Amino acid sequence: MATLSMFFGIVVKMYKERGGQHHRPHIHVQHASKAASIDIETREVLAGELDKDDLDKVKGWMSIHHEELLANWNLLGEEGTYFKIEPLR
Repeated sequence: MATLSMFFGIVVKMYKERGGQHHRPHIHVQHASKAASIDIETREVLAGELDKDDLDKVKGWMSIHHEELLANWNLLGEEGTYFKIEPLR
């Protein structure tokens, strides 16, 4: 599992599950005891939950880094490599 970024205690990871339930590009986000999977394109929560403030931060960060997230999704599928993405400041 690739850790892409960390900010304000939020950890953003990405991996492709073989035969997983989410086939579209998405990230996995954790903060404290809460976790969610979020679609990169629509920013829809696919599974789990986050506090509203944390979800707003993540969605804002996703807007800023949309192209980088998609590039990482493609890299993980083709080469199994990834690159870090700047945290939200």
